[in-house]
This record gives sequence, structure tokens and C-alpha cells, in this order.
Amino acid sequence: IILLGVSDSGAIKGINITNRLKSQIQDIANNCQPRVDIVIEEFDKILIIEVPEGEEKPYMCSRGFYLRIGPNSQKLSRDEILRFAIQEGKVRYDEQINTRFDFKEDFDERRFSEFLKRSKITVNLPHVNILANLDLAEKQEGENYFKNVVGLFFSKNVRKLNHSAYTTGILFKGRDRSHIIDRKDFDGNLVEQVEDAVRFVERNTLLAYQIKGLVRKEIEQYPADAIREGIVNAIMHRDYFETGSNVFVYIYDDFIEIINPGGLFRIKKEELGKICARRNELIAELFRMLGLVEKAGTGIQRMKDAMKNAGLKKPKIDVSENFFTITFYGHKKEELAGISEGKEIIELNERQKKAIEFVKEKGSITNREYQKINDTHRNTATKDLNQLVKLKILKRFGHGRAIRYEFT
Repeated sequence: IILLGVSDSGAIKGINITNRLKSQIQDIANNCQPRVDIVIEEFDKILIIEVPEGEEKPYMCSRGFYLRIGPNSQKLSRDEILRFAIQEGKVRYDEQINTRFDFKEDFDERRFSEFLKRSKITVNLPHVNILANLDLAEKQEGENYFKNVVGLFFSKNVRKLNHSAYTTGILFKGRDRSHIIDRKDFDGNLVEQVEDAVRFVERNTLLAYQIKGLVRKEIEQYPADAIREGIVNAIMHRDYFETGSNVFVYIYDDFIEIINPGGLFRIKKEELGKICARRNELIAELFRMLGLVEKAGTGIQRMKDAMKNAGLKKPKIDVSENFFTITFYGHKKEELAGISEGKEIIELNERQKKAIEFVKEKGSITNREYQKINDTHRNTATKDLNQLVKLKILKRFGHGRAIRYEFT
């Protein structure tokens, strides 16, 4: 609200209110881009101008763009205007045309074909036409131009087009970042980054089996659904304009941090999980088509529910201007080891966990296949497989070289 006729100290001075004055004020509002809706009222010799918060920010006046900071108005520079437009969702990275994308040189037919298969698109059209129908490409003056999202999903080399569009997984010893045990950069397309980061977590966290009588129960250090949702969230909502940082997945002894560039987008922290505001509309839509995300705005709640169902505390969310961090607190190692109340808890090694995933996908595994997927010797493979049989996780079928292992 703007009051004309009242001094800065609050003293009522009054002014001469004329139709010409009110018309001048209305003209100023009308000449802003976009037009500003105002309400003008009179009270004695005070003119009251009500300016409701606009939905089409930023607004430009005749002298440029200004940002109100306390009692002062600060003129915005070119970079500040661009940053403000990005924050307000007027400029979205995934929707911008990438003039450096060369379809013949950069487009990956295999990745696009996999996308069509997973999203159940069976249209018999040239790939360029399908991209245009999906609003991922457009034609200008007879030439095809492709949006940034095409480079993130369907280019042969994602980092050629955006050097920071990758995810890093780091395993630390202990509960701080002083000692790195393992580090991997995942620079495939966004779908591959999700899958690679999830596998990195699975490989570097504990998986135990609780045996009680004939009942075997799989116990994860962290619920897989929560971690996958957290990784998808980070890759989907990160700020791809920020070229100095990437997504990080930090694994400590008993907690995981997932960090992405870009603070909250057009919502407040208390609105998380209640209001949907997507920084990257096209990325989110492709993830939805691939089945990586469900109903918009429910990711945070699904993470909380998964942690609660696993008997763990809800994830911690930290937000700054430039970064979003979510922390998952898992089962401690001592909770998953030893014997408790007559229930034996056995921790599996990384090779055995990889073999279990192989059996889930293929239905069975041989000693030779175990050696190949784990790059290990026959004696080690035999020892590991025998333990899985002893634990009644796998069962041996056949004789000699024809022996295969399947789930019991």
C-alpha cells in the first residue's frame, strides 16, 4: 500500500487530490510491462494506492527493473534480471533451445528407442517428428531446433552440452568427509544417472537377512523406495543453469546426504510436500512417462512414509538459497549384525548382493556368471554361493557344470 499525503514519520500532511493526479498514477501502472493492477482510494486528503502482489513477475517500469530491499529500491543488473526470471519460472533451462545440439552428430538413437519402449510410445513417425509432438523440438525458418531436455535425455554425451549435468556418489569412512573410500561420477543421461546412483547406494550400504525358523526377511539399511525417490527428486529438480556444481550422493556409516544445486523453487519450506512447483517441467514430464515419478508433489511424503515404515526417523531437509539437501538416517551397523533375541542377522558382502540382483533379473545364476559379474575367482564364487545356500537364500539345482542357483 502506498500512502500519498503521509510523511515518512507518519504525520498526516494531506495533498490536493485531483482527477489528473489519479490519471497520472493509473498511467504509470498501465505503462509497466506487464500491466500492474492497482486500486486507488481517497480518505480525506490522503490518496491510498493498493498494489497487490503480482503473478507475472518481473515487472518493468520506464527506467528498468527494480527490487525492493527494505525501504530502498535497487535497480537490477542484466544478470540479476536473468536470475530473477529463472527464480520465477519465466525462463526454464529444459525448455530453452540448445543451438549447439547437432542432431546428426549428438542424437543417440539407442537411448531414444529405449525411451519410446519404456514409455509405450508406438507411433510410426521419424524421431524428429516424435520429438516435436512431445514439445521437445520446434521448427524455425525450416530448420529443426532441439530443447536442452533432448540433450539431457537423448544425447550421446550429456556433459558435452552441459558439463555439470552429472551425479557423483561418494562413500566416506565414518560420519564425516575426511576419508573417502569410493567415488564414482555418473554422466550418462538423466535416467541412467538415477539408476547408477541407486546401484551405488545399494552396493555401499548394508543388506542383511533375518532368519527365524523357515522365515527369511530381507532388511535394508535404508528403504530402497526412499533413496530412489530422493535421487530422482534431486536430478529432476536441480538447477541446470548452475554450471559450477552437480548432484551429490554422500554415504556415511549410518546416514546418507543427497544434495542438488538450486534452492526451493517458488514455494516456502513449510509448503514442501503440499504444493507442487516444478523447476523443470519437461524433465518432470519425461520422468513421469518413464514411471520414475508418480503424482506430482507427493515425493517428499513418499520418502517420509518409506522411512517410517522401515522404523526409521523421517528425513531431514535443509534448504539454502543455492542448494537443497535431504538426509536419510539408516539402521546402524550394530543393529544389523550379530544375534538378537534368537534371530540371526547375517550381513551380505557386495558380491552376494550383486548376485541376488542378478537372480532377481535373470531367475538364476551359475558359478561362472557369479565370477564374471563380480570379477572374482572360482574359489571365492564357490564360497559366497555356498553361504547363500546355507542361509537358505539360494538353492542349488543340477550337477557338475550344469549347477545353477535359484531363490528358495
